[in-house]
Amino acid sequence: MVDGVALVIGGSRGIPRIIRLTAISGLAKAPGFLIPLVIAAFFGAGHLTDAYFLAYGGVLLVGGMVAQPLEAVIVPFAAHALALGRQAADQFMRSLFRRGMFVGFGSTALGAALIGGALWIAPPAGVSRSMVFGFFLLLAPAAVAWCIAGIYSGSLVSGWHLEVGAAAYGFRGVGALVGAIVGAVVHHLWPVAVGVSVGEWARVWWLRRHWRRAITRMPEGTTGAPEQGLLRAAVSQMIAQGAVSGAQFFERFLVATVAMAAVSRIEYANRLIMAAAVLFDGGIGPWLLARWSNAQVRTALHSDWLTVYRPIIFSAVAACGVAGVLVLGAPAIVAGILHHGAFSAADTAVVTQLLRWYAAGYVFNMSALCVERLLLARTQNRLFAALSIMRAGVRLGAVVVTLPRMGVLALPIGYLVAEALYFCTLMAVSRRESVVRLSAMHA
Repeated sequence: MVDGVALVIGGSRGIPRIIRLTAISGLAKAPGFLIPLVIAAFFGAGHLTDAYFLAYGGVLLVGGMVAQPLEAVIVPFAAHALALGRQAADQFMRSLFRRGMFVGFGSTALGAALIGGALWIAPPAGVSRSMVFGFFLLLAPAAVAWCIAGIYSGSLVSGWHLEVGAAAYGFRGVGALVGAIVGAVVHHLWPVAVGVSVGEWARVWWLRRHWRRAITRMPEGTTGAPEQGLLRAAVSQMIAQGAVSGAQFFERFLVATVAMAAVSRIEYANRLIMAAAVLFDGGIGPWLLARWSNAQVRTALHSDWLTVYRPIIFSAVAACGVAGVLVLGAPAIVAGILHHGAFSAADTAVVTQLLRWYAAGYVFNMSALCVERLLLARTQNRLFAALSIMRAGVRLGAVVVTLPRMGVLALPIGYLVAEALYFCTLMAVSRRESVVRLSAMHA
């Protein structure tokens, strides 16, 4: 048992907490979900929205390549620090805060360079380069803050403060939503970018405050080296997530060469899929990672039916149910949520078709997310990186091959093919148990 919480996903205490986490994540992310709806209603889909979404794609690249890997990979190491006591946990976070700031600035500069390269290689139809960079400059503080927030959020997950990290996502969304409302009044999108940055720094403040409160209640404990191996693990994770985020980033520039508004339509469909993913990235995923990480540190993490495969199968069935709702209800969902104001009937038809294709890939993507938590808990980060590079290569290759004939549908097709292959491969390697437990690092 791990802190009394070593329960299968179908246990009496696991499901209520997952439901609570999902509800909190859904409420916290609701303002962020409303942003594209406001943008769609007031600005539709055109060169201005394409420029904003391309710039925001650079921020997502930084978040996906650096911030999200840090948030995930730090969990087992932070669990080790917390097991040692308050002194080790405080030293652990102080050193990581400085590094997180440095990494945030560096990755944001890299994001700007990649945007410049992508604009040069595949110039989007009807989109001003200066407008894209203008939006990115306003969004850059959010990219830096995201990297720092990821360190605090992952560390809180390791201590089972799952609800705190879930609720913190609301700051970014509220800031962006306020900016979107202001933007609708002034008829421009720059207030949205400012709101995103302000909200993300508010998220850092919230998470830092709760981390300090959490460790204050702990016994003094002893010193140790919980960060040992973290750098190697983080680099592997950044390579893994960077490959996937890079594929998503470049595929948007590729589809932008097909037609104007293609990027915006892809973004609207993706936001609907992201809303459906809250059950997994806000509920099941963090719960599994906290449970498996603590098991790896304190006892053992074996690939048996009760511990590993029952939760994964349960999650896959849940993903199938959500995907079925999306496929059957796509016309009503898109029309009811997006078809207002400047969002045209043609936009509605294309986004509906995209949503159905993305829903098919969603099943494999969410199932893979759960198996990924297993690799993260075992710190099998090199294996994770190798499989992610394969995943990104398949995805981008499928897009390149199908783009001339399928047009904008090439992106969800590439997503479906890559996620299906990735999930099957993850399941095949899931029995490779880690032979080194993190608790041994203290000795």
